[in-house]
Amino acid sequence: MTERALGHLRVIDLTHHVAGPYCTKLLAGFGAEVIKVERPGSGDPLRGMGPFYQGVEGPERSIPFLWLNTGKKSITLDLKSDRGREILCRLVRDADVLVENFSPRVLPALGLAWQRLQEINPSLVMASISNYGQDGPYRDYKGDEISLYAMSGLMNETGDPGREPLRAGPALAQYSAGMCAYSAILAALHRRQQTGKGEHLDISIQEASLVNIEMGLVESLQLGTVRRRTGDQHSMMPWQHYECADGEVAVISGPIRHWRKAKKIFDEPRLFQDKYDHCLVRRFLRDEYEEILRPCVKKFRKKELFHAGQEQGLAFAYLATLEEAVELPQHRARGFFQEVDHPVVGRHAYCGAPFRMSATPWRQERAPLLAEHNAEVYGRLLGFSDGEIQAMEEEGIL
Repeated sequence: MTERALGHLRVIDLTHHVAGPYCTKLLAGFGAEVIKVERPGSGDPLRGMGPFYQGVEGPERSIPFLWLNTGKKSITLDLKSDRGREILCRLVRDADVLVENFSPRVLPALGLAWQRLQEINPSLVMASISNYGQDGPYRDYKGDEISLYAMSGLMNETGDPGREPLRAGPALAQYSAGMCAYSAILAALHRRQQTGKGEHLDISIQEASLVNIEMGLVESLQLGTVRRRTGDQHSMMPWQHYECADGEVAVISGPIRHWRKAKKIFDEPRLFQDKYDHCLVRRFLRDEYEEILRPCVKKFRKKELFHAGQEQGLAFAYLATLEEAVELPQHRARGFFQEVDHPVVGRHAYCGAPFRMSATPWRQERAPLLAEHNAEVYGRLLGFSDGEIQAMEEEGIL
Protein backbone atom coordinates (compact mmCIF):
# COMPACT_ATOMS: atom_id res chain seq x y z
CA MET A 1 0.00 0.00 0.00
CA THR A 2 1.22 3.50 -0.81
CA GLU A 3 2.60 5.28 2.23
CA ARG A 4 0.06 7.59 3.89
CA ALA A 5 1.02 11.16 4.75
CA LEU A 6 -0.05 10.82 8.39
CA GLY A 7 0.29 7.06 8.67
CA HIS A 8 2.80 7.38 11.52
CA LEU A 9 0.32 9.13 13.82
CA ARG A 10 -2.05 7.82 16.48
CA VAL A 11 -4.92 10.15 17.40
CA ILE A 12 -7.23 9.90 20.40
CA ASP A 13 -10.56 11.42 19.34
CA LEU A 14 -12.79 12.68 22.18
CA THR A 15 -14.97 14.74 19.85
CA HIS A 16 -18.66 14.75 18.98
CA HIS A 17 -21.13 16.55 16.70
CA VAL A 18 -19.41 18.40 13.79
CA ALA A 19 -16.32 20.58 14.37
CA GLY A 20 -14.18 18.00 16.16
CA PRO A 21 -15.21 15.01 14.05
CA TYR A 22 -14.46 16.96 10.86
CA CYS A 23 -10.93 17.67 12.12
CA THR A 24 -10.30 14.03 12.97
CA LYS A 25 -11.93 12.88 9.73
CA LEU A 26 -9.23 14.79 7.85
CA LEU A 27 -6.49 13.25 10.00
CA ALA A 28 -7.90 9.77 9.36
CA GLY A 29 -8.33 10.40 5.65
CA PHE A 30 -4.65 11.16 5.26
CA GLY A 31 -3.63 8.04 7.11
CA ALA A 32 -3.60 8.61 10.87
CA GLU A 33 -4.94 5.89 13.15
CA VAL A 34 -7.86 7.71 14.77
CA ILE A 35 -9.38 6.04 17.83
CA LYS A 36 -12.78 7.58 18.49
CA VAL A 37 -13.75 7.32 22.16
CA GLU A 38 -17.54 7.19 22.56
CA ARG A 39 -19.96 7.01 25.44
CA PRO A 40 -20.97 3.41 26.30
CA GLY A 41 -24.42 2.55 25.02
CA SER A 42 -25.26 5.68 23.02
CA GLY A 43 -21.98 6.85 21.51
CA ASP A 44 -21.44 10.22 19.85
CA PRO A 45 -24.72 12.21 20.08
CA LEU A 46 -24.44 12.74 16.33
CA ARG A 47 -25.43 9.08 15.90
CA GLY A 48 -28.89 10.13 17.06
CA MET A 49 -29.22 13.09 14.71
CA GLY A 50 -30.74 12.93 11.25
CA PRO A 51 -31.27 12.79 8.46
CA PHE A 52 -31.14 9.01 8.67
CA TYR A 53 -30.61 6.58 5.82
CA GLN A 54 -34.00 5.70 4.30
CA GLY A 55 -35.66 7.67 7.11
CA VAL A 56 -35.08 4.88 9.65
CA GLU A 57 -33.47 6.02 12.90
CA GLY A 58 -30.54 4.13 14.35
CA PRO A 59 -27.00 4.70 15.66
CA GLU A 60 -25.48 3.33 12.45
CA ARG A 61 -27.85 5.16 10.08
CA SER A 62 -27.18 8.85 10.77
CA ILE A 63 -25.96 10.32 7.48
CA PRO A 64 -23.99 13.15 9.16
CA PHE A 65 -22.26 10.64 11.42
CA LEU A 66 -21.47 8.29 8.55
CA TRP A 67 -19.75 11.08 6.62
CA LEU A 68 -17.98 12.89 9.47
CA ASN A 69 -16.42 9.76 10.94
CA THR A 70 -14.99 7.93 7.95
CA GLY A 71 -11.77 6.04 8.49
CA LYS A 72 -11.90 5.94 12.30
CA LYS A 73 -11.96 3.21 14.92
CA SER A 74 -14.69 3.26 17.57
CA ILE A 75 -14.22 2.28 21.19
CA THR A 76 -16.50 2.97 24.14
CA LEU A 77 -15.25 4.26 27.48
CA ASP A 78 -16.92 5.83 30.53
CA LEU A 79 -14.79 8.87 31.33
CA LYS A 80 -16.86 9.58 34.45
CA SER A 81 -15.51 6.43 36.11
CA ASP A 82 -12.08 6.19 37.74
CA ARG A 83 -11.26 3.07 35.72
CA GLY A 84 -12.32 4.75 32.50
CA ARG A 85 -10.06 7.75 33.12
CA GLU A 86 -7.16 5.47 34.02
CA ILE A 87 -7.61 3.60 30.74
CA LEU A 88 -7.75 6.84 28.77
CA CYS A 89 -4.47 7.95 30.35
CA ARG A 90 -2.90 4.69 29.22
CA LEU A 91 -4.07 5.40 25.67
CA VAL A 92 -2.70 8.94 25.84
CA ARG A 93 0.73 7.68 26.88
CA ASP A 94 1.48 6.36 23.39
CA ALA A 95 -0.61 8.81 21.35
CA ASP A 96 0.64 11.63 19.14
CA VAL A 97 -2.50 13.77 19.12
CA LEU A 98 -5.61 14.18 21.26
CA VAL A 99 -8.58 16.17 19.98
CA GLU A 100 -11.51 17.14 22.20
CA ASN A 101 -14.45 19.53 21.94
CA PHE A 102 -16.02 19.49 25.39
CA SER A 103 -16.84 22.77 27.09
CA PRO A 104 -13.73 24.18 28.82
CA ARG A 105 -14.67 23.01 32.32
CA VAL A 106 -15.30 19.34 31.52
CA LEU A 107 -11.85 17.74 31.19
CA PRO A 108 -10.31 19.68 34.12
CA ALA A 109 -13.24 18.59 36.28
CA LEU A 110 -12.48 14.97 35.32
CA GLY A 111 -8.81 15.36 36.21
CA LEU A 112 -7.85 15.27 32.53
CA ALA A 113 -6.66 18.85 32.03
CA TRP A 114 -3.83 19.60 29.62
CA GLN A 115 -1.31 19.85 32.45
CA ARG A 116 -2.14 16.31 33.59
CA LEU A 117 -2.03 14.82 30.08
CA GLN A 118 1.23 16.62 29.33
CA GLU A 119 2.79 14.97 32.38
CA ILE A 120 1.76 11.58 31.03
CA ASN A 121 3.02 12.34 27.49
CA PRO A 122 5.24 15.43 27.09
CA SER A 123 5.21 15.11 23.29
CA LEU A 124 1.40 15.08 23.03
CA VAL A 125 -0.28 17.60 20.75
CA MET A 126 -3.71 18.35 22.21
CA ALA A 127 -6.34 20.37 20.36
CA SER A 128 -9.29 21.77 22.31
CA ILE A 129 -12.20 23.05 20.21
CA SER A 130 -14.87 25.06 22.02
CA ASN A 131 -17.48 27.71 21.31
CA TYR A 132 -15.48 30.74 22.46
CA GLY A 133 -12.10 29.33 23.47
CA GLN A 134 -10.55 28.11 26.71
CA ASP A 135 -10.36 31.55 28.34
CA GLY A 136 -11.94 34.98 28.16
CA PRO A 137 -15.29 36.31 29.45
CA TYR A 138 -17.37 34.16 27.06
CA ARG A 139 -15.56 30.83 27.57
CA ASP A 140 -18.45 29.21 29.43
CA TYR A 141 -21.23 30.62 27.26
CA LYS A 142 -23.50 28.22 25.43
CA GLY A 143 -23.40 28.32 21.65
CA ASP A 144 -24.86 26.62 18.61
CA GLU A 145 -24.27 27.02 14.90
CA ILE A 146 -26.57 29.97 14.33
CA SER A 147 -25.29 31.98 17.32
CA LEU A 148 -21.62 31.29 16.54
CA TYR A 149 -22.21 32.20 12.90
CA ALA A 150 -23.81 35.47 14.01
CA MET A 151 -21.11 36.25 16.58
CA SER A 152 -18.42 35.87 13.92
CA GLY A 153 -19.91 38.83 12.04
CA LEU A 154 -20.72 36.79 8.95
CA MET A 155 -24.49 37.06 9.40
CA ASN A 156 -24.14 40.80 8.91
CA GLU A 157 -23.52 40.05 5.23
CA THR A 158 -25.91 37.13 4.70
CA GLY A 159 -29.45 37.43 3.38
CA ASP A 160 -31.55 39.93 1.45
CA PRO A 161 -31.19 43.58 2.47
CA GLY A 162 -34.88 44.02 3.22
CA ARG A 163 -35.27 40.79 5.18
CA GLU A 164 -34.04 39.18 8.38
CA PRO A 165 -30.37 38.12 8.50
CA LEU A 166 -29.69 34.48 7.68
CA ARG A 167 -27.02 31.88 8.28
CA ALA A 168 -25.63 29.67 5.54
CA GLY A 169 -27.23 26.25 5.11
CA PRO A 170 -24.24 24.07 6.06
CA ALA A 171 -22.66 24.25 9.53
CA LEU A 172 -20.13 26.75 8.21
CA ALA A 173 -18.81 27.87 11.61
CA GLN A 174 -18.30 24.26 12.72
CA TYR A 175 -16.53 23.18 9.56
CA SER A 176 -14.31 26.27 9.63
CA ALA A 177 -13.22 25.39 13.17
CA GLY A 178 -12.57 21.77 12.20
CA MET A 179 -10.34 22.85 9.33
CA CYS A 180 -8.50 25.36 11.53
CA ALA A 181 -7.90 22.68 14.16
CA TYR A 182 -6.58 20.27 11.52
CA SER A 183 -4.17 22.90 10.16
CA ALA A 184 -3.03 23.88 13.67
CA ILE A 185 -2.35 20.24 14.58
CA LEU A 186 -0.14 19.79 11.52
CA ALA A 187 1.78 22.97 12.40
CA ALA A 188 2.27 21.77 15.99
CA LEU A 189 3.46 18.36 14.77
CA HIS A 190 5.97 20.07 12.49
CA ARG A 191 7.27 22.07 15.47
CA ARG A 192 7.44 18.89 17.55
CA GLN A 193 9.79 17.39 14.98
CA GLN A 194 12.21 20.21 15.79
CA THR A 195 11.75 20.47 19.56
CA GLY A 196 10.36 17.12 20.68
CA LYS A 197 7.74 18.96 22.72
CA GLY A 198 3.98 18.80 22.51
CA GLU A 199 1.60 21.71 22.57
CA HIS A 200 -1.94 22.65 23.63
CA LEU A 201 -3.99 24.22 20.81
CA ASP A 202 -6.98 26.39 21.69
CA ILE A 203 -9.51 26.68 18.83
CA SER A 204 -12.52 28.95 19.21
CA ILE A 205 -15.33 28.15 16.76
CA GLN A 206 -16.43 31.78 16.83
CA GLU A 207 -12.90 33.02 16.06
CA ALA A 208 -12.34 30.41 13.35
CA SER A 209 -15.47 31.68 11.59
CA LEU A 210 -13.78 35.05 11.04
CA VAL A 211 -11.87 33.46 8.18
CA ASN A 212 -15.09 33.61 6.17
CA ILE A 213 -15.30 37.41 6.29
CA GLU A 214 -11.65 38.19 5.58
CA MET A 215 -12.33 41.07 3.17
CA GLY A 216 -15.00 42.60 5.36
CA LEU A 217 -12.70 42.27 8.37
CA VAL A 218 -9.80 43.98 6.59
CA GLU A 219 -12.07 46.80 5.41
CA SER A 220 -13.38 47.30 8.94
CA LEU A 221 -9.91 47.36 10.53
CA GLN A 222 -8.28 49.54 7.89
CA LEU A 223 -11.11 51.76 6.63
CA GLY A 224 -13.62 51.70 9.46
CA THR A 225 -16.37 50.59 7.09
CA VAL A 226 -19.01 47.94 7.83
CA ARG A 227 -20.21 45.61 5.11
CA ARG A 228 -23.95 45.16 4.78
CA ARG A 229 -26.22 42.69 3.08
CA THR A 230 -26.43 43.83 -0.53
CA GLY A 231 -28.50 41.11 -2.20
CA ASP A 232 -28.45 41.92 -5.90
CA GLN A 233 -26.83 45.30 -5.28
CA HIS A 234 -23.23 44.15 -5.71
CA SER A 235 -20.84 47.01 -6.39
CA MET A 236 -19.55 45.24 -9.50
CA MET A 237 -22.24 45.15 -12.13
CA PRO A 238 -23.23 42.59 -13.35
CA TRP A 239 -22.25 40.27 -10.51
CA GLN A 240 -25.17 38.06 -9.50
CA HIS A 241 -27.46 35.23 -10.54
CA TYR A 242 -30.10 35.63 -13.22
CA GLU A 243 -32.97 33.51 -14.47
CA CYS A 244 -32.26 31.68 -17.72
CA ALA A 245 -34.23 29.27 -19.92
CA ASP A 246 -33.84 26.24 -17.63
CA GLY A 247 -32.73 27.54 -14.25
CA GLU A 248 -30.36 30.16 -12.91
CA VAL A 249 -26.89 31.30 -13.93
CA ALA A 250 -24.28 33.53 -12.33
CA VAL A 251 -23.19 36.29 -14.70
CA ILE A 252 -19.96 37.78 -13.39
CA SER A 253 -18.29 40.77 -15.04
CA GLY A 254 -14.90 39.73 -13.81
CA PRO A 255 -12.14 40.12 -14.37
CA ILE A 256 -13.63 43.59 -14.92
CA ARG A 257 -11.41 44.32 -17.92
CA HIS A 258 -12.78 41.25 -19.70
CA TRP A 259 -16.47 42.18 -19.60
CA ARG A 260 -16.41 43.56 -23.15
CA LYS A 261 -15.63 40.03 -24.32
CA ALA A 262 -19.23 39.25 -23.47
CA LYS A 263 -20.09 41.00 -26.74
CA LYS A 264 -19.40 37.66 -28.42
CA ILE A 265 -21.99 36.00 -26.19
CA PHE A 266 -24.85 38.49 -25.93
CA ASP A 267 -26.02 39.70 -29.31
CA GLU A 268 -27.22 43.00 -27.91
CA PRO A 269 -25.17 46.14 -28.84
CA ARG A 270 -26.97 48.26 -26.23
CA LEU A 271 -25.16 46.36 -23.44
CA PHE A 272 -21.82 47.62 -24.68
CA GLN A 273 -22.49 51.24 -25.41
CA ASP A 274 -19.64 53.56 -24.41
CA LYS A 275 -21.68 55.00 -21.56
CA TYR A 276 -21.70 51.58 -19.86
CA ASP A 277 -17.95 51.00 -20.14
CA HIS A 278 -17.13 51.44 -16.46
CA CYS A 279 -18.55 49.12 -13.83
CA LEU A 280 -19.30 52.08 -11.53
CA VAL A 281 -21.48 53.65 -14.22
CA ARG A 282 -23.31 50.35 -14.71
CA ARG A 283 -23.82 50.24 -10.95
CA PHE A 284 -25.50 53.65 -10.86
CA LEU A 285 -27.58 52.77 -13.93
CA ARG A 286 -28.36 49.30 -12.61
CA ASP A 287 -32.10 49.19 -13.33
CA GLU A 288 -31.61 50.55 -16.82
CA TYR A 289 -28.79 48.10 -17.56
CA GLU A 290 -30.56 45.05 -16.18
CA GLU A 291 -33.66 45.84 -18.21
CA ILE A 292 -31.46 45.17 -21.24
CA LEU A 293 -29.46 42.26 -19.78
CA ARG A 294 -32.17 40.04 -18.29
CA PRO A 295 -33.96 39.22 -21.57
CA CYS A 296 -30.59 38.37 -23.12
CA VAL A 297 -29.79 35.87 -20.37
CA LYS A 298 -33.22 34.21 -20.62
CA LYS A 299 -32.45 33.13 -24.18
CA PHE A 300 -29.77 30.71 -22.96
CA ARG A 301 -29.82 27.37 -21.23
CA LYS A 302 -27.67 27.41 -18.11
CA LYS A 303 -24.88 25.08 -19.23
CA GLU A 304 -24.75 26.75 -22.63
CA LEU A 305 -24.18 30.18 -21.07
CA PHE A 306 -21.70 28.76 -18.55
CA HIS A 307 -19.48 27.32 -21.28
CA ALA A 308 -19.81 30.42 -23.42
CA GLY A 309 -18.64 32.61 -20.58
CA GLN A 310 -15.74 30.32 -19.68
CA GLU A 311 -14.55 30.35 -23.29
CA GLN A 312 -14.27 34.14 -23.09
CA GLY A 313 -12.42 34.09 -19.77
CA LEU A 314 -15.47 35.17 -17.79
CA ALA A 315 -16.31 33.54 -14.45
CA PHE A 316 -19.83 32.44 -15.36
CA ALA A 317 -21.44 29.58 -13.46
CA TYR A 318 -24.79 27.85 -13.13
CA LEU A 319 -26.90 26.69 -10.21
CA ALA A 320 -26.49 22.91 -10.28
CA THR A 321 -28.85 20.41 -8.75
CA LEU A 322 -27.30 17.80 -6.47
CA GLU A 323 -27.71 15.25 -9.26
CA GLU A 324 -25.85 17.53 -11.67
CA ALA A 325 -23.07 18.11 -9.13
CA VAL A 326 -22.56 14.36 -8.69
CA GLU A 327 -22.54 13.77 -12.45
CA LEU A 328 -20.33 16.76 -13.26
CA PRO A 329 -17.59 15.64 -15.70
CA GLN A 330 -15.00 17.59 -13.70
CA HIS A 331 -15.84 15.68 -10.51
CA ARG A 332 -15.85 12.36 -12.35
CA ALA A 333 -12.53 13.05 -14.04
CA ARG A 334 -10.90 13.79 -10.68
CA GLY A 335 -12.59 10.89 -8.89
CA PHE A 336 -13.94 13.23 -6.22
CA PHE A 337 -16.86 10.98 -5.30
CA GLN A 338 -15.73 7.59 -4.02
CA GLU A 339 -17.85 4.60 -3.07
CA VAL A 340 -17.76 3.23 0.46
CA ASP A 341 -19.38 0.01 1.64
CA HIS A 342 -20.96 -0.01 5.11
CA PRO A 343 -22.36 -3.15 6.78
CA VAL A 344 -25.63 -1.45 7.78
CA VAL A 345 -26.47 1.11 5.08
CA GLY A 346 -24.67 -0.53 2.16
CA ARG A 347 -22.57 0.92 -0.64
CA HIS A 348 -22.79 4.62 -1.46
CA ALA A 349 -20.77 7.46 -2.96
CA TYR A 350 -19.07 9.82 -0.50
CA CYS A 351 -17.35 13.15 -1.04
CA GLY A 352 -13.59 12.69 -1.20
CA ALA A 353 -10.60 14.70 -0.01
CA PRO A 354 -10.63 18.52 0.15
CA PHE A 355 -7.28 18.44 -1.65
CA ARG A 356 -5.15 15.81 -3.37
CA MET A 357 -1.64 14.61 -2.60
CA SER A 358 0.20 12.81 -5.37
CA ALA A 359 2.45 10.51 -3.33
CA THR A 360 0.31 9.98 -0.23
CA PRO A 361 -3.33 9.79 -1.32
CA TRP A 362 -6.52 10.09 0.70
CA ARG A 363 -7.84 6.96 2.40
CA GLN A 364 -11.58 6.57 1.93
CA GLU A 365 -12.92 4.09 4.48
CA ARG A 366 -16.28 3.71 6.17
CA ALA A 367 -17.38 5.04 9.55
CA PRO A 368 -17.15 2.52 12.42
CA LEU A 369 -19.96 0.74 14.17
CA LEU A 370 -20.35 1.71 17.82
CA ALA A 371 -17.69 -0.10 19.93
CA GLU A 372 -16.57 -2.02 16.85
CA HIS A 373 -12.89 -1.85 17.80
CA ASN A 374 -13.06 -2.48 21.55
CA ALA A 375 -11.42 -5.88 21.30
CA GLU A 376 -8.72 -4.69 18.90
CA VAL A 377 -7.74 -1.52 20.76
CA TYR A 378 -8.01 -2.77 24.34
CA GLY A 379 -6.42 -6.07 23.44
CA ARG A 380 -3.70 -5.01 20.97
CA LEU A 381 -2.70 -1.68 22.50
CA LEU A 382 -3.36 -2.15 26.21
CA GLY A 383 -3.00 -5.91 26.60
CA PHE A 384 -6.38 -6.68 28.16
CA SER A 385 -7.62 -10.25 27.76
CA ASP A 386 -10.96 -11.04 26.14
CA GLY A 387 -12.34 -11.88 29.58
CA GLU A 388 -11.22 -8.55 31.04
CA ILE A 389 -12.76 -6.67 28.14
CA GLN A 390 -16.04 -8.54 28.52
CA ALA A 391 -16.09 -7.87 32.27
CA MET A 392 -15.55 -4.14 31.75
CA GLU A 393 -18.31 -4.07 29.14
CA GLU A 394 -20.68 -5.73 31.61
CA GLU A 395 -19.72 -3.18 34.29
CA GLY A 396 -20.48 -0.31 31.90
CA ILE A 397 -16.89 0.93 31.80
CA LEU A 398 -16.71 0.05 28.09
